Amino acid sequence: MAIYHTRVKTFSRAQGHSSTAAAAYRAGMLIVDPRTGVRHDYRRRRGVVQSRVLAPADAPEWIFDPNELWGNTEVREARRDSTVCREFEVSLPHELDDDQRSELTSAIARELVDRYRFVVQASIHSPQTPDGLNHHAHLLATTRRIGPDGLDAKTRELDGGPSGRGEVEWVREMVAKTINAHLAAARIESRVDHRSLKDQAEDALERGDLAAAMVLTREPKRHLSRDAMALKRKGAELDIDRINADIDQDNEDSWQSAIAQIASESRLLPISKGHDEEQARKDRGVGKRSTPAAAPDGEASQTDRNLRLAGPHPDETSPNREAAALAAFTEAARLWAEDFATKVNASFKATTQLLRLQADRLATHVHAAVFRADVRELLKLVKKLRQDVVRFSRRLKVEERAQISLADAEFSLERFDSDQPQPGLLKRSEWGRRRARRLRAVQVCREAYRLAHDATGPEAQNEYNARAMKTAQELEAWSQSMLTRYPVEPDREPKDIEAVSNAPDANSVSVPAKRGVRLN
Repeated sequence: MAIYHTRVKTFSRAQGHSSTAAAAYRAGMLIVDPRTGVRHDYRRRRGVVQSRVLAPADAPEWIFDPNELWGNTEVREARRDSTVCREFEVSLPHELDDDQRSELTSAIARELVDRYRFVVQASIHSPQTPDGLNHHAHLLATTRRIGPDGLDAKTRELDGGPSGRGEVEWVREMVAKTINAHLAAARIESRVDHRSLKDQAEDALERGDLAAAMVLTREPKRHLSRDAMALKRKGAELDIDRINADIDQDNEDSWQSAIAQIASESRLLPISKGHDEEQARKDRGVGKRSTPAAAPDGEASQTDRNLRLAGPHPDETSPNREAAALAAFTEAARLWAEDFATKVNASFKATTQLLRLQADRLATHVHAAVFRADVRELLKLVKKLRQDVVRFSRRLKVEERAQISLADAEFSLERFDSDQPQPGLLKRSEWGRRRARRLRAVQVCREAYRLAHDATGPEAQNEYNARAMKTAQELEAWSQSMLTRYPVEPDREPKDIEAVSNAPDANSVSVPAKRGVRLN
């Protein structure tokens, strides 16, 4: 599953940055800074897959020589606080091969060159380790446009403010569209999205994809500051760790309940005309009240006496046990109308017919205690099937989050090596400790991703599939039994029989297969 990462960064001379050093490190080559005479030699650097320069069509020939390009850039930027270059850091899908990633990187770079008319040095880096996922590109751009005579005016629209934010948003959207186009061309189903989680969740709700919306509306965890990380490494117990643990638990608990809460805001399954709740009460001669009417002269009503003699189940001790059965049947119908039903590879003729005529069946049989008990069992089976079907999708989301965490850890190590490829002002021991911490984070995230990946392998898919199939068979058998024991007149109407007979016939159920593969 492809992940999205795009980061825009500027290099300023005021911060001690140098375009020659940045270009040499990213390209894995030797570049001499003409201003200072410093040799930036990274020819022994590993992990550089490819590096090339892209420029407007009318650019002079010397632009395509990195030594000439970045040497002239350093000389042209005379101010002590000049922004000497700008970088667009882009994650590349690991599903693509090297040639496809090269084509993708060139396509993104060409879009930037066409829009801003600057020069881009596009360098593709491989992951820090052979089994890593962090394929990425560093698109190092000049801060000046390029004309026939070379470096020209500054690209002020990228300097910040409303204009800069708008341009960054354009870049992020362009990168996502270009990546998705290349994934589609490679016949890979994965897609990326540049939007925030909030915007993605709202879009999922508009499409009716409740499961996706629930994942995207999870509460983010709190960020650990540098001081907090230092204390944690020393073994200190932090309040923020407990807060993050609570957030993880809350996100896990909300998965099951959130979809039902959204569904409860509106009726998702239409009821036959003339068979709404009010009409059902009239047909049974039951008034619209939630509590039993008080008996005259302080005497206990017949309903009160019945309640005192009832069994221990909450349905039987409530003032209106018919209303409890109505609520259970309605909830089962609403759950059945959610997206999980479309992922079940079975027709469920009996279940669909049973829930479609819920009002008629309630009006006819709700007075029977055994019917109310059977409705509760029906609701339990519907909930269990939904849980079995979405369980594998949830494991896929866990794997996706683990992959994102691994990519973030690898990016952190990459940025550290980029900003401090050598000890520099730090003591060698301190530089080694800082790098070792980032390397350890990569190792931990890689192990977490391995475990999450194993949990969605073929054996796990078969296990989820078998569990969901068993529950589906139990639900369909139970629904068929209820249809037989609690018939209503519309069951025998020709239009209902025809609708059922035209439904596809299948006797199996499958959970969503990983990577778009359906299991039978």
